[in-house]
Parts: sequence; C-alpha cells; structure tokens
Amino acid sequence: MQEFYLEPLNLSVTSASESLQIARPNLSAIINGRAGISPLMAHKLAKAFETSPQYWLNLQSNYDLWHSMKHKEIRKVKKLVKV
Repeated sequence: MQEFYLEPLNLSVTSASESLQIARPNLSAIINGRAGISPLMAHKLAKAFETSPQYWLNLQSNYDLWHSMKHKEIRKVKKLVKV
C-alpha cells in the first residue's frame, strides 16, 4: 500500500490515517502486514483512493491464501476425491 498509494501521492502514514479516520498505529499495522483489511476498512480505502471495496478485500484474501500455504498441516491433508 505504501509503495503504490502513499508514496506516489506524497502522503505520510499520519496524514493518510487522519483522512481514513483511523489511528496511525492501525494503518501502520495494515501496511506492515500485522493487521488485515476488514470490510469497513476496505470501504474507507476504496473511498479514499477511488477504488472498490472488493479490490481491497481481494488483495487481503490473496495475501491470506499466500500466507496460509506456508502451514505444514496443509501437506498432511489427504484427498477425499479420487479422479
């Protein structure tokens, strides 16, 4: 988010968080991957950056799926359907 939205617009995390009506630490956590994007946050980001809420939720979903592939327990799951 910072590289594609804040930096090109010369926005600081502080000014962006004020515009989004959220606390600076919360936006920082989202930017640094320590917090996810909720539906409400997706609406705020969509309005602020003239995108859609679905765009932000898709980014979050893709990140979550990518991150979940690292779990060892997924390799232990056995197929239930035989093709």
